[in-house]
Amino acid sequence: MESENQTLLDVLTQLKNAIDQQDWTTADKLDICIKENVGSAVLKAKSEEDKRSLTDLLKSVQSLYGLLISNTEESRRKISVELKKITSDKKVANFYLKSSQYK
Repeated sequence: MESENQTLLDVLTQLKNAIDQQDWTTADKLDICIKENVGSAVLKAKSEEDKRSLTDLLKSVQSLYGLLISNTEESRRKISVELKKITSDKKVANFYLKSSQYK
C-alpha cells in the first residue's frame, strides 16, 4: 500500500508543478493518472491505518483540485478580458476604416 501512496504523492507533486506553471495539458494527463491511482488505492486499503493514510491523500487531492479550479478560472478570466479588448480594438479599427473611406 505504501508504494501506491508514494506513487500517488509523486503524481500529486507533478500536478502541483503543472498548476504552478499553468500547464493545463500536463495537468489533464496527470488527472487521468491520479484517477487510476486513487481507484487502485481505494481497492487496496484494507487496514484502518491504510484507510487513514488514504484519507489524508484524498484531502491532498481535493486541495490540489481546488487550486486547479481556481487557477483555471483565473486564466479563463484573463483570456476573456483579452478577447474583449481585441474585439473592442477591432471595432475601433473597423469604424476608422469605414469613416476614412468616405473622405
